[in-house]
Formats: sequence, C-alpha cells, structure tokens
Amino acid sequence: MHEKDHLVSNPLAATAHTAGSCRRQGQSGVLQRYYMASQEHVLNNPSPKLLLTLSIAGLLLAVGLAGLLVDREVAPAGKKAAPDFSLALLDGGHFSLSAQKGRPVLLNFFASWCMPCREEVPALVKIQKEYEAKGISFVAIAVDDTEKDVREFVSRLGFSFLICHDEKGDVKQAFGVYGLPTTFFIDKEGMINYVHPGSVNETLLRHELDQLL
Repeated sequence: MHEKDHLVSNPLAATAHTAGSCRRQGQSGVLQRYYMASQEHVLNNPSPKLLLTLSIAGLLLAVGLAGLLVDREVAPAGKKAAPDFSLALLDGGHFSLSAQKGRPVLLNFFASWCMPCREEVPALVKIQKEYEAKGISFVAIAVDDTEKDVREFVSRLGFSFLICHDEKGDVKQAFGVYGLPTTFFIDKEGMINYVHPGSVNETLLRHELDQLL
C-alpha cells in the first residue's frame, strides 16, 4: 500500500495527522513537530522502520492531547469563597462576613488619600439607597490609612456604608487586594461572584448587584 493511502486508511495515523496541525506547548508540541517532520520524510523516502516510528509518534500525540482535554474538563470552574473576617466598625460594634450568610454583600476597599476612591463614592451611596432595601449589605474597608483620616473622609463625603478600618492589613492581604479602590460582589452563600479593580459607576453596580438578587 502506498504511504499516502496508509495515512488515509489508518484512523490512528489520520487522527494524529489532524491533531498535528494544532499549535500547543509542552510534550504535545514536541511530538507534533517530530510527527510532521517524520511524515514528510516518509512520503519522500518510504521505509518500514520510519512507518513504525510514525505510528508510535501518532499514538503518543493522540494520548497526550486526550489527556489535556480530560484535564481541562475536570478543572474546577466554580466561584471562590470570600475569606471570612471580623473587624471593628468606626461607629461601634463589629462586622463579621460570616454573619451575613444569606445576604449578598458589596465589599469595597478604599483609602482616604485615594482619588479614584473619592470619585466613586457618590455612585456607591446612590446605589446603596436603591439596593439596601433589597437585602444587600454595603461594607467598606479602609486600608493603608489612619483612623483620623478615614473618619474625615467618611464625614466629608457622606460615605454611608458600614465602615471598617483594616489597620494591620490582614483583610486586605486575605482578599489579595493590590490596588485601590477594589470592589467585591459576594453572593448569599459567601462566594465571590465578581471582583472589580478600579472605580465603579452606577451602571456597573446595578448590573453586578442584580446578579446577586
């Protein structure tokens, strides 16, 4: 049988030949290049030994690609649980995230010296007035700041959220916050539904909060 006819009639070789056109990294990429080079050489210089090598390479390539597909299918794609925390509120008492189970939470990280944080406060306050009655908790955590400056910021801008001060930065670190402002949208089960780095606006807030209701 001619080598080209062999590739057509051999399902394994045909499968490997098709898979060889994909551009992948790692082991499958190495086998792909080896397989294609071997195929070209076989078509020009037929040899039983090379045909056997080609078939083995095709089998390994098919198995490798199948493994990649299986890994991709079983990889977890669920939401991440929000880290629990308990912080003192500026107005007294404590706020515990775990105590909010059953209620969606909008969690905002800010600082008094952060200009984008100041710019987003009007939108946050307006949306709070609309959605708090729908059962959503609105909490803001001041980080990298002094309590005095935080109190002045809250008073001057009329920031009506529940305000906590993460003085040691433990909560900031637990949530992986690297820039300010950053807003987390947490569902009723305590899972993070969406994270938005940077300033928010009314349109974004309504869209994400509606997902939590």
